[in-house]
Amino acid sequence: MREPEGKDSRPWWVTIAAVVGLLLAIIVAGVAGLILNRSVAEVTDDALRYDTRLEDYADDLRISVLELRDAHRTLLVSRPGEEPVEEFERAHDALLGEVSELEEIGVREQSAPQPEYFRSEAERYYEEFRPALELYDRDPAAFGRASDRRLALLTEIDDEADELYEFGDELATESLQQIDWANETAQVVLAAIVGGLALAGGVLALAAVRVVGELRRLSEGLARASQAKTQFIADASHELRTPLTVLRGTAQLSRQVEDPEVRQKTLGQLSTETERMTRIVENLLLLARSDSDSLMLDLEAVDAETLVSGAVQRARALARESGATLESRTSVHGELRVDTARIEQSVLILVDNAAKHGAEDGRIELTSQVADGNLTVEVADSGPGIPEERLDRIFDRFHREDRARSRQQGGAGLGLPIARTIVEAHGGRIEAESAPGDGTKMKVHLPLLP
Repeated sequence: MREPEGKDSRPWWVTIAAVVGLLLAIIVAGVAGLILNRSVAEVTDDALRYDTRLEDYADDLRISVLELRDAHRTLLVSRPGEEPVEEFERAHDALLGEVSELEEIGVREQSAPQPEYFRSEAERYYEEFRPALELYDRDPAAFGRASDRRLALLTEIDDEADELYEFGDELATESLQQIDWANETAQVVLAAIVGGLALAGGVLALAAVRVVGELRRLSEGLARASQAKTQFIADASHELRTPLTVLRGTAQLSRQVEDPEVRQKTLGQLSTETERMTRIVENLLLLARSDSDSLMLDLEAVDAETLVSGAVQRARALARESGATLESRTSVHGELRVDTARIEQSVLILVDNAAKHGAEDGRIELTSQVADGNLTVEVADSGPGIPEERLDRIFDRFHREDRARSRQQGGAGLGLPIARTIVEAHGGRIEAESAPGDGTKMKVHLPLLP
């Protein structure tokens, strides 16, 4: 007996409908993906065109002001001969060149220092100081007064350039957050589309979900790694350029001065900046080794009381050198498997940080206890504290809560990241508690041996 024609064709229509539905879903996913990619690209391009460039140009402007100030100071200790004057002219022209680059992109926000200010002040500085060079021999006193006034003006320009750099840094951070938000939105939409593919395609959609999920995970990892690498390189170059600029200016100055006292002072500055660069490079190498999982640790079983007492002794000496007072309360027992030198290094970083950013009375508290199978070491200060919205950023590399104060004290924003790297390499964790006006507490948790 022959079956009806419609009954035979029904499975084929179901299959064709499923395939067509799957193809339509793929097309919709592709179109949505293109639209989302375009949106993310527009956000990224705008950030690169303005926010990131503003931060870079403001940084270059600061460096140019430092170079002009070095050239100015060279004229103070040596006769304004042809070579020093040419160096002064070159530094001033370089500053105006950086201002021109800043004018090309402009500063959209009226609350931030504007390019017109830097150009007018740089030109006023030059117009008032350049003629004063003629007074160097005829009227040294008048030349000194003119020089002091113009150095004060350079300091004001440097402060405004630093404010513009911090403003650009905040804009760049906000732009990266917007890019992250756009990426997250794209991921949510794509996840919804993938859900539709699962309904339309069954097993094929399930396989697609797995592939897309893996690709998304890899893409996110690559994006984070690329973003972190770019930011790390930019911050490292910024931190190294400043001492390099000072080194170059001081070296040029030391070659031209004849006064033994002035020469000795410049050589001391050279030594200080060299030591600072050495510390930065050593810290960068330590962080690079931790990123590549090649951080070497000399692990051994250590008594907790011995570890803490040794750290307290070194911390008290460090606090005393910084003009602070360390109060300690410890009551611990048990054993840990740690690299003693590295753990002491992390504790000393926290103590040094508390001494730099704590209250004026310099009082620091170091306490330790054992609970829940962990040794906890706490370092607390009674300083101004940190707002909650900025607390998560203090462990970011090159982040400095008080840029001006950290720069004066030789900080590069690598101490807390290094402390966290060391603690986490031991299987522990480090956390911060703070609030404006209540000081800051840093806690290190290390697992004890069973």
